[in-house]
Amino acid sequence: AKKYSTDKDAYHVLYGISQNPDTGDYILVQNNSVNLTNQISKNEKIYSFIQERQLKINYHDDVVLEWIPYNQFNEVKETGKNDLITVYSAIWKDGPLYYQYGNYKRNSNKEVSLKCLHNSQESIECLINEAKNYPTKYKAFQLLYGMSQHPDSGDYILVLIWTSGNEEIDNYIQERQLNINKYDDIVLEWIPYNQFNIVREIGKNDLIAIWNDGPLYKKSIWDKIHARDSDKEVALKCLYNIKNSVVSLINEARKYPSKYKAFQVLYGISQNPDTGDYILVQNNSTNLANQISKNETIDNFIQEVQLKTNDYEDKVLEWIPYNQFIEIKEIGRNGLITVYSSIWKDGPLFYNELCKNYTRNLNKKVALKHLNNSQKSINSLINEATRYLTDKDVFQVLYGISQNPDTEDFILVLSNYIWISKNEKIDDFIQEWQLKIDDYDGIVVLEWIPYNQFNEVKETGKNELITVYSAIWKDGPLHYQYGEYTRNSNKEVTLKCLHNSQESIECLINEAKKYPIKYEAFQVLYGISQNSDTGDYILVQNNSINLANQISKNVKIYDFILERQLKINDDYDIVLEWIPYNQFNEIIETGKNEFITICSAIWKDGPLHYHYGEYKRNLNKKVTLKCLHNSQESINTLIKKAERYLADKNAFQVLYGISQNPDTGDYILVQNDNTNLLSCQISRNEKIDDFIQERQLKINDYDDIVLEWIPYSQFNEIKETSKNDLITVYSAIWKDGPLHNQYGEYTRNSNKKVNLKCLHYSQESIYSLITEAKKYPTKHNAFQVLYGISQNPDTGDYILVLIWTSGNEKIDNFIQERQLKINDHDDIVFEWIPYNQFNEIKKTGQNGLITVYSAIWMDGPLCKMSIWDKNYARDFNKEVALK
Repeated sequence: AKKYSTDKDAYHVLYGISQNPDTGDYILVQNNSVNLTNQISKNEKIYSFIQERQLKINYHDDVVLEWIPYNQFNEVKETGKNDLITVYSAIWKDGPLYYQYGNYKRNSNKEVSLKCLHNSQESIECLINEAKNYPTKYKAFQLLYGMSQHPDSGDYILVLIWTSGNEEIDNYIQERQLNINKYDDIVLEWIPYNQFNIVREIGKNDLIAIWNDGPLYKKSIWDKIHARDSDKEVALKCLYNIKNSVVSLINEARKYPSKYKAFQVLYGISQNPDTGDYILVQNNSTNLANQISKNETIDNFIQEVQLKTNDYEDKVLEWIPYNQFIEIKEIGRNGLITVYSSIWKDGPLFYNELCKNYTRNLNKKVALKHLNNSQKSINSLINEATRYLTDKDVFQVLYGISQNPDTEDFILVLSNYIWISKNEKIDDFIQEWQLKIDDYDGIVVLEWIPYNQFNEVKETGKNELITVYSAIWKDGPLHYQYGEYTRNSNKEVTLKCLHNSQESIECLINEAKKYPIKYEAFQVLYGISQNSDTGDYILVQNNSINLANQISKNVKIYDFILERQLKINDDYDIVLEWIPYNQFNEIIETGKNEFITICSAIWKDGPLHYHYGEYKRNLNKKVTLKCLHNSQESINTLIKKAERYLADKNAFQVLYGISQNPDTGDYILVQNDNTNLLSCQISRNEKIDDFIQERQLKINDYDDIVLEWIPYSQFNEIKETSKNDLITVYSAIWKDGPLHNQYGEYTRNSNKKVNLKCLHYSQESIYSLITEAKKYPTKHNAFQVLYGISQNPDTGDYILVLIWTSGNEKIDNFIQERQLKINDHDDIVFEWIPYNQFNEIKKTGQNGLITVYSAIWMDGPLCKMSIWDKNYARDFNKEVALK
């Protein structure tokens, strides 16, 4: 009784136990399911196995394994035989049980396969082990309905949906079926040969036929059961003399993809009953690309690529007869290849979504890339072809391979015509770039561009390494639009002529590799060309370099500016430039120390910015000129200083470019005007100035604190509030007040109340001063903020300008630690509160340890009324207790 499930949905339900009063025999009282399968095997082990399987049925979609009397089978026909088994097709009169509308019913006159196991009566254990291999769910594509026994031979029979008669094939098909987990997976099947009608030969090994039932499929992810695509035209690929090597058959079948969207689909395996040859049953697309090259290695390669074509939008590689090409015209050659343009009459295959089949794009313009003497090395040909992707989004598509019947050179048939440079290394580099294009979205198509493509060539700049020209490119660059590549004719471009570059192709290619591959980059490399007179190679760029139309005559500075421009990948990045000094008007000195002089100025052209798809200039821009004294003596130091600036336009300090004073020779860092908001002051101590600048250069968020050098004369109402051996603390009013960002620009919070933490003798150790300053947070929303550093002109002591301080480091650290742990709107903001904040102080109690007072705290505590509040407010004139 313990064997029975307690689930009411079980196939066998045990209601209870009873006893016959006459015989004393005990009785198991079940539901009526046992009488639905009212036959039992006379073999106890088989009966027990079947009962055990039935007792495990807990779901309506479980298969009900049964003992099936042999007389239930009609139309028994042998379909296959070997030493171990004989396979028959048959009609099972009653048919299998299935669950519908609350009851079990039978699917009458069900076509089944009978797998008769020779001499199986001699080993019941082997029979049962064989039966255990089969799944128990109806949704499986291979089912064991039951077991039977041949009345004449005594051989036991497994009653199945299907069987090939070969255990290895059955196992392989079942393995593939069990791996199905998506609606568009192929259901691989064993297909009886009598399913095929109108069989006709189309090649030595290939047949076309109509498959009566057709393949199983689901239209969408929502379909629960598979339907059949009846009377389906299929290709039969006969594998001659493979009947004795099932392993070879299965290895061949494993090459096929499992998705319906694949170009070559394997629906199933069959067998010719007359010859015994196995057959791979495929979709008919293979016969659309039905030409073969007569070279086995090439044919195998093409088939291998076709078998990897897994999506309707992937390109289909083919062997293309040479007579398919018309209007053949040479467009370029070098020592290894000759390139022709041509029209392919049939054109490439593509999947037509409306017709739901493959069709051809007739009279397609293609490029024929003749590989000279390639017939001598088929492996080199295939290695070259392997470099091309079949993905739909690639720029350079390999449609197929062909062969010139006169020269016997093999040909790669490509999607886009290509100019070549006559230099093998350059051609390889350009091809490598093109082959990496696998996305239409904004990727630059690098090309070799003949020099005669350029009109209106005008010099715009020069140094010892390069000359820069503007020009009009007649054909213009390729770009993807409405499903195909077209050209943007008469495009204004920049020609960057690299002097004597023909002497080092590696240097040329390394220079080209620096450019980004996205059209949205500031500097885009469209291609490479060559000046026909000088032999110098030319990098053909977008016109952005001529927007920044000056180049430094110092090679290191030019290289640094170029490197920064090449890294621009975002419309919001700053475009660093070389800016001629004569661009500046209204130059006024605002600060100076022994290392630098700071001036304000108006930059006539102004910086570049991206606006509605193009770069424009912000004319007459107010800027800061940071003149680095004697910087011409160390260009490396100049570049290191420039490298510290962020490229983000939201940074507090932005470096627009580099310039040079023509009188002194000093180099100049041209910055945004925020520098002149900084009280136009510098500390005259290089380490402090470097520390402050370093902090300012890291600002890339409007919420960051702008650390400043603050002249002592900025402070009014200075009052000492506490003192010890190391520090004196003062309260003060900072006249200008700290900088904060409002509505996109920095303004000052005037007459700000601050605390001045004066560090005694700090002028003796700048390192200690900076270490102390580094402890403070950089965000405005912190409760303790370091606004800047100052210096008492009388004592020389340096001062940290803070929101607050107790004057005791341990107390300050404790308060700050508590403040840093605030993570909820209703957390208390613990503070240092100056004693002069309290009014109406009255004693309310006292003992030996403490005195308690009531008082009014004028400012009152910080609070947020709700989780939605962004800023803290004060609860003014708050009554508090002072302990």
